[in-house]
Amino acid sequence: MNSMIDKTTFTPKIAKGALGTVAAGAMALACATPALADDGRDRGGIGAGEIIAGAAVIGGVAALAGAFDGDRHRFDNRRFAYNHNRAGPGFRNVRPRRAINRCVRAAERQARRFGGWRFAEVTQIRDVDRTRFGFRIRGRIVVEGHPAFRRNFDRGRFTCRFDGRGRPFVDFRGVRGLR
Repeated sequence: MNSMIDKTTFTPKIAKGALGTVAAGAMALACATPALADDGRDRGGIGAGEIIAGAAVIGGVAALAGAFDGDRHRFDNRRFAYNHNRAGPGFRNVRPRRAINRCVRAAERQARRFGGWRFAEVTQIRDVDRTRFGFRIRGRIVVEGHPAFRRNFDRGRFTCRFDGRGRPFVDFRGVRGLR
């Protein structure tokens, strides 16, 4: 069975381990140098060299523990958070400004095409919410020029849902001939 090694996680672990080993070796060498310069008398207490040696050992253990502290879990959590904010493959590049523009065009087009109005204009964007599956945009629309209605003018509200994967879904309220 051929085992594959992930180079993106394996190489940093080797680098951390090597750095910790080199640091521990340098500290041990620095601690041994004052001991070699000593004249051989024991003064009966804890010296500075012993304190430095203890600190070097503790630092080496901490460096080795840091090299194997489970970086894989930290990376996985970051990746989960990165993908958790997205609804799917199409939602990846959707920004609020793009969602607003697409919804405005869709609302005006649907009012003209399906409502029979000759003129439709979005006059206000009231609310833009990021939802689990994209954006929900609420606004106001004004329409004019319907041949079947006695009053040739109407206004109302719309709600648009856009997830970046297709056409926006627009729902109208208060505009005759549109739902």
